[in-house]
Amino acid sequence: MTGGLDERIRRLLDRDEELLASPWELFDDVREASEPAYYSEAMGAWVITGYQLLHDIVVDTDTWSNRSPTATYEFRDPVAEHADAIAQEPDMADAVRRFRSRSRGRVLNTADPPEHVRQRRALHRAFRPARLRALEPEVRSVSDALVAAFAHRGRADLVREYAVLLPMVMISRMLGVPEEELEMFKGWSDDFAIPIGRAKPSRDEVRSYIRSESEFEDYFSALVEQRQHEPRDDLISDVANAEVDGQPLTHEERMGALRQFLLAGNETTTTLLANIGHRLATDPELRSRLAADREQVPDFVEEALRHEGPVTGLFRVATCDTRLGDLPVAKGEFAWLSFAAANRDPAACPVPHEFNIDRDPNEHVAFGYGEHYCIGQGLARLEAKVGTEALLDLPNLALAPDHTDAFMDSYILRGRTRLLVTFDPVGHDGAEGR
Repeated sequence: MTGGLDERIRRLLDRDEELLASPWELFDDVREASEPAYYSEAMGAWVITGYQLLHDIVVDTDTWSNRSPTATYEFRDPVAEHADAIAQEPDMADAVRRFRSRSRGRVLNTADPPEHVRQRRALHRAFRPARLRALEPEVRSVSDALVAAFAHRGRADLVREYAVLLPMVMISRMLGVPEEELEMFKGWSDDFAIPIGRAKPSRDEVRSYIRSESEFEDYFSALVEQRQHEPRDDLISDVANAEVDGQPLTHEERMGALRQFLLAGNETTTTLLANIGHRLATDPELRSRLAADREQVPDFVEEALRHEGPVTGLFRVATCDTRLGDLPVAKGEFAWLSFAAANRDPAACPVPHEFNIDRDPNEHVAFGYGEHYCIGQGLARLEAKVGTEALLDLPNLALAPDHTDAFMDSYILRGRTRLLVTFDPVGHDGAEGR
């Protein structure tokens, strides 16, 4: 059984389409074989699928470092094997040189206390509740405009035409950058995700990643400098002028924070919206219930996060010799915390594979827990609520006959890449078409 598990984990790492689409049986089997953790030679890490053990690791920041959350190595760069060859290309030599020389300080998702505490205090203002409350009418306005562009057709790809665009437009507006450059920002965001959950990125992927890093650095460095002298009410100004106890963030911290805001501000929310759309399109009874009582929409969003969260798992590394239950763990060994598996641990969640909006409590860990609880979770929840209500307004929403599921080829970021749906056409005046 153990050998079979590691072979299946290796298939997951190698982007096996079946496992990327549905890893739940594998996670259940790993949990059953764990006492309380399973060491995967293929992943080079302890695989954590139990809710309580994951919780214990996340809150123990002295023992388990977050400095390498998306890979089972501390300093190894997933693009290194291609960088030498790419550096020989005349138009890429400077980008590779700058990429190699750039200081990558530990920022937010890669930082530990006390640095992480300082950064979090400095950047908390960017996602303060008052700002998010004020954003809701704007989120609804953007959502309405996106839906209006396809509602009269009675057919759409909800990923391409809605789930990608809503969070992308909103994070761009919050950053304070021109919306006409959305395509460029989306390209950077997609490229920043290349090393996340891809054990063997291709040379073309690495080339795009390095190029996007350089373009992003040039673009946002200039804006940060400008906002230091001419601040506005936007995220770039918040980051450019953030201080804790009179000490500003470093340049590397500013760039790292903005990079994470751009990536996390749209990739994960796109996945959440796509999962919500799929659920509504395949469960007409639930859709009718929510349409009749929209006060239940927040509970629906929480169950969508638990049942099919955007982030499958992240890594921690042991800072000292320790134990997982009775299992010895050496300093420097990694643990892969599968948030998706923990959210379906029957010890913490009865009938975990059932989608049930009446769960109470619903203490999922889709946004993490403790020190590294997602700083942008309020924005994600707001966009998910607005998105759910918008899709409820599409009469008889259903999967299109020619729809087939397709998922991202990452074992860390799990999301649909298309969602073809049909519905009764709705006119531009809001009335159903005839």
